[in-house]
Amino acid sequence: MSDSPEKKAADFDRVMLAMDVVDTLRHQKSLVERELNTEVDDQLLVEKVTRMYAAQGLDVSGALIAEAVAALREGRFAYRPPQSGWQLGLARLYVNRRRWFKVFSALVLLLALLAGGYWLTMVRPESKRMEEITALRQGLLNDAREPQTRAQVEALFAEAKKAAARGDSSASQKAAAQLSRLGEQIRQSYELRIVSREGVPSGVWRIPDVNTGARNYYVIVEAVGTDGKRLKLPILNEEDNRTEVVEMWGVRVDGAVFERIRRDKADDGIIQNNRFGFKNKGYLLPEYRYPTTGAAITRW
Repeated sequence: MSDSPEKKAADFDRVMLAMDVVDTLRHQKSLVERELNTEVDDQLLVEKVTRMYAAQGLDVSGALIAEAVAALREGRFAYRPPQSGWQLGLARLYVNRRRWFKVFSALVLLLALLAGGYWLTMVRPESKRMEEITALRQGLLNDAREPQTRAQVEALFAEAKKAAARGDSSASQKAAAQLSRLGEQIRQSYELRIVSREGVPSGVWRIPDVNTGARNYYVIVEAVGTDGKRLKLPILNEEDNRTEVVEMWGVRVDGAVFERIRRDKADDGIIQNNRFGFKNKGYLLPEYRYPTTGAAITRW
């Protein structure tokens, strides 16, 4: 049969009173330290404590005080910090769960913001750029009329794709720009005309540095679009190996072609056969009506 509530309450009061006695003894440092550090009989200490309580008007039994003295000697009611271990760590984590939840929530929010910023500033623009490059590639492959032209398109597309895969945004943008310029070149349609107007030569010749006994002949041409406007095109200068965007340039020809065009212009100041070549959409290079190596100069 279990203890009655009255007995449980009495036992609890007894424990609490014993703890109070121990606490009182701890606060009476001079008395306790002197008595506990000697071989004095516990009964003498009990009597002193009993008189001390009696002086305060408190009636505490000697048995209870004796129990408190024994507990003080054994350190029964003394606080001992728990030993470190994973159980203690879990307990502290549970006790401080609200604070750690706030810290964890802040970290999750920070990571989400960083991930979102990276996606908006890096992943999304790169993904959009690759979509545009893919669409441009397909359009150029449809427009291209030569295998070598398609090969150049595929090479630049592969370069852009590799750069995007390794996260090199700068290289990806560069390849995209090159592909875009190649697209402009493929889609252009124009006619190459020999320049024949006042103040502008129709042809020039040079003496090469490597062979001063020879001459290099060039016919000055310009590109005219289907709308009749002169175009600016990127031309590689064979003399310094630099590409310049110009309206007029010299195309290298042999001496016989140069002389024929010179005589044509000398007749009446007009070049009758001024159509040097043409470039159709879908091709990279123009077709020439006169024999030429295709080499060019941009300054004379």
